[in-house]
Amino acid sequence: MQPQNGSIWGNINLCIEIALNIYYIVGEHGEGIMIPKEHVAANFSEKTVSAGKESEGCLYYPKGETMDMPLYEMLQKRAAMARKVELAATAQMADIRGKEQGAFSALFEGIGPPTCSEPERKCIREGIYMTGGRDPMLAIHEKIAHFMSPYACEFGRNEDGYLYYTLQSAAIPLYDLKEVFPECREMVLSEESLCATICTHYPAYREEYNAVVPEEEQIPQISAPANLFLQEQLDRAQAAGEGMQEEIQEDMQIKMQGEERDEEDYGEQVDWYEH
Repeated sequence: MQPQNGSIWGNINLCIEIALNIYYIVGEHGEGIMIPKEHVAANFSEKTVSAGKESEGCLYYPKGETMDMPLYEMLQKRAAMARKVELAATAQMADIRGKEQGAFSALFEGIGPPTCSEPERKCIREGIYMTGGRDPMLAIHEKIAHFMSPYACEFGRNEDGYLYYTLQSAAIPLYDLKEVFPECREMVLSEESLCATICTHYPAYREEYNAVVPEEEQIPQISAPANLFLQEQLDRAQAAGEGMQEEIQEDMQIKMQGEERDEEDYGEQVDWYEH
């Protein structure tokens, strides 16, 4: 969740999530990186933890001072992920060359489902699931993640061999995978909303993606409603709209009942004056 209030640099003028729970902030009196303290403790070295300036449960790393420390460790992890992806891709290509027909699908045989309860989850394909419950998430197995960019992997919460994404952050892996797996392409109901979500909430991903692909393949700047590219998002929006309509109708009924009571009271007062 992006920070909404002020920072050690005053009111926030710009806030960009550059990786999961890692934010680049531009304030009134300075700029730098802000990370929730528990996230730093779990994912960074002790030196980086101790170098942060603590305020309201977050650690701040000012630009020109300590900002390079978390950035360096982020790039280390990204480079390690890139090497892991390269090795996996090389092995997969060798497997395809050796087996030819059916090898691509065979790469994902035997992938177990995520640990969420079975009645709630929905299988998109081997290694890709949509969890259920109040806050559904897109779950992508590590073998599928080999086809994603290291940047996209950084936004997933790693648990039991799966990367978990919120409905909003699912825009990033789906953009990577929609040209690889037709099932991911079918999940995206609105390409415009998918791009708008990336432009609005993940501009750093768009910048990195566009820097390494040809111009015709770049993510365009689109003005469209965000967070309406999945069926689950449309269902939520519809439910929210119906709930709002019910509230409006209830308010109107209460108002009409109040007006009727006022009219009855007025009639009683008129009768009393006539007597």
